[in-house]
Amino acid sequence: DGWRINGRKTFITNAVYGDMTIIAARTDPDAKYGISMFLVPKGTEGFEVATKLNKHGWRCSDTAELTLDDVWVPDDQLLGTRDHGFYETMKNFQNERMVLVGMGVGAAQRAIDITNLYCQERKAFGGHLFDLGAIRQRMSMNQAKVDAVRASMYHAAWLGDQGVDNVKAMSGVKAWGCEVVNRVMYDCVQFHGGMGFMSESQIERMYRDARALSIGGGATEVMLEEIAKRSYA
Repeated sequence: DGWRINGRKTFITNAVYGDMTIIAARTDPDAKYGISMFLVPKGTEGFEVATKLNKHGWRCSDTAELTLDDVWVPDDQLLGTRDHGFYETMKNFQNERMVLVGMGVGAAQRAIDITNLYCQERKAFGGHLFDLGAIRQRMSMNQAKVDAVRASMYHAAWLGDQGVDNVKAMSGVKAWGCEVVNRVMYDCVQFHGGMGFMSESQIERMYRDARALSIGGGATEVMLEEIAKRSYA
């Protein structure tokens, strides 16, 4: 007739203000992946936000720790197939990773654009920063890298649209692409100088926000393991 759920969940996006939460809970203790998904409305007895978490970046999106104390969930709030929640989550991961890479590419392109403009306007050493070959060449290489990540992302997406298993390709672009984005952000802050270190600057926020990309949706190291499993016997 229903389920009793106990436990804690942490690093949950939109947990503070969300009206409905999807909870993954173990329903078959004897199976390695015996997990089911449940819909739990806000205000359900025993279901509470324990702590609103303070983050390094993505501060516009709330993140929290949730507690479930003997929470009653009826059968009609089971989402999907019982004991198949893990597999259903894994199917969605490729889309999540694609979105994260897309966010990174867009943010990196914006960072390059505003940094190039800043360097063209910022006067120093008897000219403008963009007159310095070291800066022009570094930013040109950053642009080439972002273009390559974008192309790799489109290729992985195309494979998925063709019905081809794109886990290896998507893992590769997620691992490499998000590391590239973070490196681009580092350079852009560097070339903004002291202003890049000020919280009032746009590039400072973008630098912080980019850090989550190589963690969320599967950390870089996890992505590399996915590639390795599909590359070597």
